[in-house]
Amino acid sequence: MKILYSWLMDFIDADLSVEETVEKFIRIGFKVEDIQRIGASFKSVVTGEIIKIEKHPNADKLSLCHVNTGENNFRVVCGAENIAVGQKITFAPVGAELQGEKLKKAKIRGIESSGMICSAGELGIEGFDNGGILVLPEDTPIGIDAKNLFKKEDFILDFEILPNQSYGLSHMALARELCSFYDLPFKPLKTNEFKDAEKKSISVEIENPKHCLRYSAIVLKNVEAVETPDRIKSRLKAMDVNPKNNLLIDVSNYVMFETGQPTHCFDFDKLSGQRIKIRFSKAGETLNTLDGQDLKLSENFLVIADSEKPIALAGIIGGSETAVSPKTKNILIESAYFEPSLIKRTSGLTCIKTESSYRFERGADIEITLQSARRIAQIIMDACSKASIEAVNDSYPAKYQPKVIEVNPDKINSILGTNLSEADIFNSLKAVQPDIRDCKPWQFSVPSYRRDMEGICDLAEETGRFMGYDIIPSKSEMKIMKASATSAFMITSDLRNKFSILGFSEVYNYDFISAKEIKSCLLNECDCVRIKNPLSLEYQFLRTSLVCGILKTLKYNLNRQTESVSIFEVGNVYSRNEKGHEEETRFAGLMHGVFSGERFWKSSGENADFYHLKGALNYAFKGFDNLKFVKVSAVPGFMHSGNSLEILLRGKNIGFMGQLNPKASDGNGFKNNNIWYFEFSLAGLIASHKKDFHLNIKQMRPVSEFPIMWRDLSVILDKNREWADIEKTVSKIPHLAKIELTDIYRGKNIGENFKSITIRFTFSSTEKTLTDEEVNAYMSEILGKLNKAFAAKLRV
Repeated sequence: MKILYSWLMDFIDADLSVEETVEKFIRIGFKVEDIQRIGASFKSVVTGEIIKIEKHPNADKLSLCHVNTGENNFRVVCGAENIAVGQKITFAPVGAELQGEKLKKAKIRGIESSGMICSAGELGIEGFDNGGILVLPEDTPIGIDAKNLFKKEDFILDFEILPNQSYGLSHMALARELCSFYDLPFKPLKTNEFKDAEKKSISVEIENPKHCLRYSAIVLKNVEAVETPDRIKSRLKAMDVNPKNNLLIDVSNYVMFETGQPTHCFDFDKLSGQRIKIRFSKAGETLNTLDGQDLKLSENFLVIADSEKPIALAGIIGGSETAVSPKTKNILIESAYFEPSLIKRTSGLTCIKTESSYRFERGADIEITLQSARRIAQIIMDACSKASIEAVNDSYPAKYQPKVIEVNPDKINSILGTNLSEADIFNSLKAVQPDIRDCKPWQFSVPSYRRDMEGICDLAEETGRFMGYDIIPSKSEMKIMKASATSAFMITSDLRNKFSILGFSEVYNYDFISAKEIKSCLLNECDCVRIKNPLSLEYQFLRTSLVCGILKTLKYNLNRQTESVSIFEVGNVYSRNEKGHEEETRFAGLMHGVFSGERFWKSSGENADFYHLKGALNYAFKGFDNLKFVKVSAVPGFMHSGNSLEILLRGKNIGFMGQLNPKASDGNGFKNNNIWYFEFSLAGLIASHKKDFHLNIKQMRPVSEFPIMWRDLSVILDKNREWADIEKTVSKIPHLAKIELTDIYRGKNIGENFKSITIRFTFSSTEKTLTDEEVNAYMSEILGKLNKAFAAKLRV
């Protein structure tokens, strides 16, 4: 949130520099992220006149300008093209300060320059052409301080307002905080009472006072669409708000940034029945908002209505039909307090976020609604001499009753871990609530602008802020507990490390997905858990798979010309059940494009494929017993059923791997389907992990002291036969140490429906040296098993 330093000081009757102000705010818990200097911040710059221009003897694009400042003449080297004799300019002599740096005498191409003719950019001022030197009006006197010609130096402070600091969302509120904690004189906002007008009234009906606790309305007649004063326009620009140059529009924003109270002005003549009713919208009602949206209203939306129709979405945005315009003659000023949770819910459902909803969601100050409306009326009446108050109605069904918190100073010290005196604690509470009485037990009445204060812990926090957090000793009475890593941490860390070694990058995505993502990823919306109050339409559901976020990350990288993408994510997924929903932690990832590691080492990069992904998973699962890849029985809709495998742990399915379904690729806008994806649950792996360190150490097996023997076998069999089935058939052969698939061939001399595979069998015995006869016998047995199971024939 931006705060203008000069505007802030309107409420503080003390001489504080911007540096002192920022330091004090930081000490009481308000973070100032940036300080931007604006206006005339230069020093010793004067006005002058160019009386003569000569060519620079050593440079074609430079000129020698003779400048008269009244008392002295200076010769200056200048490179601007828009110079001319007789121009009034701003001149910075040697020693002048520009943007924090002093100007020194310099030689430019061998000619000494006694200063600088300044541009607007060099002076640090905005709103002028920066294409050359700044040319002043012809009637500008020479020799005067140039600061007098421009806006005074000022500063924009950029605050980070935390969710629990809603009491600091305005200039007045932050000034109040500073004055309270540092005992500085606070200058309250003064407004006219308009007592005579309060005898008249406009009809205001609050249908449910629980949702609209106060509604203040002032009817102002004979107004004019006058131009917004420069002071207000410049302050709104500092807040990053574009003034509309119509005071009837800009004044609402101005007062909101000043007091923190959102307000709205209606064209009174456009109100049907000239009455206001705060109610819930009815089925079928619509509202055309100020930003041009045709909003279909739900029955649980709180609206401001006239006698016929809704004219504003309460606390969020006004309607276009009753908006003020250059022809407006009479207005109704609205200033109200709405239930924060209701505004937050409505804003989320409509996906409309405004400065008003931002403040109402966090809780405005119910006690300043009428004061803020009066402030608007006062500003308009000062600008429009004919304007007058017609009626005032402050509908306040149930007055604010402050919550009372009983305070025990010992409890405050116990929470903070300090030994503060009772006097210090009392003074800190008195800074927030000046009316607290020194009568034990202390009864602290929560101010209307501090709805965040609910109990003794909040008062302890205020005491810490007032005294300074540095009074809290940096020690702890908490005993050091024995720490041990959980199985979940160990398994997840191990997998993260392994995939990182393989060149994968970890990504993080939100748990929320949209209906559009569900459809594009071929998920089932019925299985998804719906969010009751989503932040936007992009976050309506909880994900049932990590695939949506990972594909979004892939698309982001491909759009930025990344050729090779290997990524993984660890996160929770959610599914519906009889009790509501359940969640589990899953590990997922994908490979796409040129396989990393081969891109620059081969003449043509090899694309990641099924075997690259399976190899990566084999490496990651190394050390887990009884884990296998088998032919799929069922896979999610976004996977290619004919090019995927299930991952089994002790016979139980924990996940899948393979190629993405072409429909999922098309649905997400990918040009090709070379996307290899995997996903598995961590629950089974975590359950199999042994917590004791020594149990996870692999037992050493002696290496056979006898030589190994290997044989290659090439057979022809049906092309649809799976390697997993072949491997299982021959795995029980005696002394068989390793089976490796070394080649697959389809083509000439094999047959259209067949394939040739070459398998390497490695034999080893720990008891003796195997003979050729023994190994040949084993190979004959292997060929026989393959022939019997798959009708495989020896390739010759």
